[in-house]
Amino acid sequence: MPAADLKAIQPEALAALPRKLAQRFKVFPCRVRGKTLWLGMVDPSDHSAVAHVGYSLGYIVRPLVVPEFRMVQLLADHYAVDALWRYTDLRGKADAVPLPADADAAAAAIDAAATRDDVVVASVALARCYFRRVVFFIVREPWVLGWDGAGEGMDRARALTLRVPLDLPSVFRGVTRDRTMFVGRPGPEEANSAFLEAIGKKPGTTAALFPIAVRGRVVNLVWGDSDARGAGRGDLGQLLAHMQKIPRAYLRIVRARIAESRREAASGVGAAQTTEEKSTE
Repeated sequence: MPAADLKAIQPEALAALPRKLAQRFKVFPCRVRGKTLWLGMVDPSDHSAVAHVGYSLGYIVRPLVVPEFRMVQLLADHYAVDALWRYTDLRGKADAVPLPADADAAAAAIDAAATRDDVVVASVALARCYFRRVVFFIVREPWVLGWDGAGEGMDRARALTLRVPLDLPSVFRGVTRDRTMFVGRPGPEEANSAFLEAIGKKPGTTAALFPIAVRGRVVNLVWGDSDARGAGRGDLGQLLAHMQKIPRAYLRIVRARIAESRREAASGVGAAQTTEEKSTE
C-alpha cells in the first residue's frame, strides 16, 4: 500500500470530504482528481470505511497509508477533531431512522432526497413499513457491507458491524450475481448462518433480500425479516414498486452533482478570464 504524500494539502480534496466523515472514520483526503479520491488512512485495510466514504460521496476511493501520529495532527489542524479519538470511540449511537406515516410517505421521501444518505434513510423507513427488521447493505466486492438498519434489535451502529463475503456461497451472493429478489429461508451455508447469528436470528428464518441495481450493476441489498410468516406476496409487490424509485433517485442526484460541477468549472473559467482582461488593461 503506498504512503500518502502530505507535503502539499489540496484544497479541493479538503472540500470533497466533510468533517463528519473525517471524524467518524479517522481518514484524511490527500488529493482528488475527477471522480477518484485518494484517502489517507491509518488502517487502509478497513474496507468498511473505504466503502462508506466512497458511497456517501460518489467517489472511487484509493487508500493511502498515514501514520497514526500524523493523522492526529491532520485531523486537528484541518478538521478541528480532538485527538482523544485515539483513546475513545467518538462515534456514539446513530440517530434512529424516523418512521413515516406510511409507505407512500417513505416513497415520497426517496423522490425528494438530495443526497445518497437521504435515499438510504428513506429506503430503510420504507422497508420498515413491511418488515420488523431491516438492514441496508452496500455491495463492494468482495464484501456486502452493512450501512444502516432499523427495527427489532437493529440500528445504524449495529448495521455498520455487519459484513458478508461474496466469495462464499450465500443468499447474498446469489441475489447479487443473479440480480433477482430472494424470499424464503436462507440455506445452511456458512455465510448465511454467520449472518443470522450476527443479527440474532435462528436458522430457518423467513426473510426477503432485494437487489438495488443502477445501470445493470447491483449497488445495494435490502434485507427484511419479520416472524415465521414474513411479509405477504401482495405487500412485497407494493414494496417492489416503491423500491424502483431508489435507483432513479441515485441517478438524479448524480446528474445534479455533475451539473453543479460543470457550473462551478464554468464560473471558474469566467472568473479567470475576467482577471486576465483586467490585468491586460
